[in-house]
Amino acid sequence: MWRRASVTPDEVSSTVLTYGLRPRGDTWQETALRGRAEYHLETHLTLHELRILQLELPPHTRVHVCENPRVVEAAADAGCTAPLICTSGSATTVVLTLLDALAATGCVLAYHGDFDWPGIALANRMMQRYGAEPWRMGAGDYEYLATRAELQRVPPLPLTGMLVEATWDAELAPAMDVLGIALHEEAALDLLLGDLT
Repeated sequence: MWRRASVTPDEVSSTVLTYGLRPRGDTWQETALRGRAEYHLETHLTLHELRILQLELPPHTRVHVCENPRVVEAAADAGCTAPLICTSGSATTVVLTLLDALAATGCVLAYHGDFDWPGIALANRMMQRYGAEPWRMGAGDYEYLATRAELQRVPPLPLTGMLVEATWDAELAPAMDVLGIALHEEAALDLLLGDLT
């Protein structure tokens, strides 16, 4: 839109946080990404890099997508092997460009975010745009995590705002509304890391 108005935005200041990407290809960019994945290092990619990078992963590669950078940090610390993309909240242009490229090559996206109303709205957009699979984002997952937090005496975070229906699970929003507790991704960190190993 900016380009149509003769304003050229830069393509290097905004990045997408990635982990474990192992694209095919023999250019130094693909080789560097595979090397960083082997050494369990996260990588920030710019829009400029994404425009020249050939991100072709093996067909049907399952790529996990999270909302919070803490998940990527923990995955790197744990030496996880599965590919992971972080939206860092609401997905920006650079995030969507990467996810569009991965989806176009036949990757299967699996999404996890916060169990609060803004988190459900973000998840709805991921599910609708990419046909992403819910990753530990069902009513049962929420109820388990809420119960575990209560047993561990974690101070509850009140669920506030307008209710948002989850397009992938009709029981999730009512369960959240009844319990009234918001859960950030860190509440499920051990389970997410288990899936990424």
